[in-house]
Amino acid sequence: MKNKELLKIVGYFVLICLSFYIATRSYFEDKKIQTICWIVIGSRNVYDFVRRIKNSKKEEYERNSDNHAE
Repeated sequence: MKNKELLKIVGYFVLICLSFYIATRSYFEDKKIQTICWIVIGSRNVYDFVRRIKNSKKEEYERNSDNHAE
């Protein structure tokens, strides 16, 4: 795994944690619309994060299978 990829993973993880932290804080301050918005943002970040991990594993698998085929 390259350092750049690791930095992207850490960045996404921080974004996810931050968005759910803000959503929780907004919930306890009775700001329902803001809470819903931050939950949607956090969920989208989780979706992108999982999609990136799946794509990177798929690319790695294809790269390894190409090396074994030769």
